[in-house]
Amino acid sequence: MKVALVAGSAERAKVVLKRSTQIALALCLALFGTAIQARADCQNVSGSMTETIVPAPNDPYGSALGIVSGGLSGASTAVITSPDGSTSFDVFVTNWGDLLQGTGALTLTPVPGNSSEFTLNVILTITGGSGKYSGTTGMLRYQGLAQFSSPTTGTFDVIYRGSVCGPNVKGHAD
Repeated sequence: MKVALVAGSAERAKVVLKRSTQIALALCLALFGTAIQARADCQNVSGSMTETIVPAPNDPYGSALGIVSGGLSGASTAVITSPDGSTSFDVFVTNWGDLLQGTGALTLTPVPGNSSEFTLNVILTITGGSGKYSGTTGMLRYQGLAQFSSPTTGTFDVIYRGSVCGPNVKGHAD
């Protein structure tokens, strides 16, 4: 009789241990899945931007300062980072004080019949930020018109759209 009791207790212990292990595994998977989902939040953003070339003695290739409307409402700045003007470092500061930054690859194409106007296309690769945009990745595309009154003065009127992904992008609406 004692052997049957010991064997029964051992069997029950195995069943309890197995169920506990299954529950622990399910909880771990649920928590891990939540962490992945939180990291994968993305926000589609779009709007418009008007930038003006500003004097920049510390930026040898030029820079611009702008006003942004839409999903990234606030201010922007872009610093040209290559001698041929094909790359930039861009920063958005939203009305909420969040900062989004990225590196741009840009092309200017002359508008036929007008020596001072160019179509502008930029692919901005998001490299991070702060506040809501801390730890973000993604891509924005700008398309619009660049007008130069001289090699060092001009404006850019663009529409932007893209996706910003990170752990906090669903925070507050801009």
